Amino acid sequence: MTDVVSIAADRGRGVLYGALAGIALSLGGLIVRLMSGETSGWQMLTWRSLAFAALMFAIALFRTRSLRQIVRNIVDAGWLGVGVALAVGLGQIAYLMGLIHTSVANVTFLLGSAPVVVAFAGWLVLGERLSGRGIVTLVAAMSGVAIMFSGGISGSDVLGVAYAAGALAAYASMVLLLRKAGPVDTFAVTGVGGLLSAIISTWIAGGDLAIVPADAALSVVSGVFQVGAGFALIALAARYVKAAEVTLLVLLETILGPLLVWIFIGETPAPVTLVGGAIVILSVAAFAIFAREKS
Repeated sequence: MTDVVSIAADRGRGVLYGALAGIALSLGGLIVRLMSGETSGWQMLTWRSLAFAALMFAIALFRTRSLRQIVRNIVDAGWLGVGVALAVGLGQIAYLMGLIHTSVANVTFLLGSAPVVVAFAGWLVLGERLSGRGIVTLVAAMSGVAIMFSGGISGSDVLGVAYAAGALAAYASMVLLLRKAGPVDTFAVTGVGGLLSAIISTWIAGGDLAIVPADAALSVVSGVFQVGAGFALIALAARYVKAAEVTLLVLLETILGPLLVWIFIGETPAPVTLVGGAIVILSVAAFAIFAREKS
C-alpha cells in the first residue's frame, strides 16, 4: 500500500512539474510584448541570457557542490557538449528574435511541432525507429504548419518565421546531441549556452547594456522564471513521468502563449494560423499518446 501511495505521489509531482513548465514557457511572448520601445531585442537578450546562465550554473552547483566539478563536467562533455551549448545559445537568440519579428502564434505553433520533428530527425540521423503512427503524426503536424502559412507570409513576418524555424532546428539539434552524448551535466552545458548567447547579443548591441529598470526586470524574469525555470521543471518532470507525458503537459505552452498575448495585448492570430496551429497541437498530442501506449 505504501508503495502504491509513493508511486501516485511521484506521478502527481511529475504532472505538476510538467504543467508548471508549460505555464512558465508560455510567458515568453507576453514578456516580450510588455517591453518598452526604449530597449532593443539584443539588449533584452543579453540580460535574459545572463539570468538564464546564472540559474543553470546555480542548479549545477547545487547538484555537484563543487565549482571544480562543474568545470570538469563541462570538459568531460567534450565536443558534443560544445554542440549542445551552441544549440542552446543560438536557439535562444532565434527564439527571442522570432517573437520580436512575427506573431507569438506563429512562433509557438511552429515550435509546438518540435516533438515530432525531433522523432523524424532521430530516425534520419541516429537510426531510431519511427513507427507508422509516428509518420502519420509527423505528416499531420507539417500539414498544420503548411496551413498556417498557406496564405503566404507577409513581408514583416518573413524574418520572424525564419528565426522561429532556426529555433526549431536548434532545439532538435540539442535533443539529438544530448541523446548521443549520454549522461552529461545538462545544466552546466546549457549554462555555457546561455553565456554564449549573452556574448553574441552584447556584441551586436554594441556593448550598450544600459536599459530602463522595468525592462531589465522583465529580461531577468524571462531568463530565470520563463526559460530557466521551464527548462529545470521539464528536467524534474522527466524523473517522475514518461517523456511522452511530459510532451503532453508542455503543450500548455503552445496553447497559452498565443492566448495570453490575445487577452493582455490584443494580438489576434489570423484564422488560418489558428486552424493550422490546432492541427499541430492535436498531432503532437496524438504522437505523445501513441508513444505513451508503446512504452
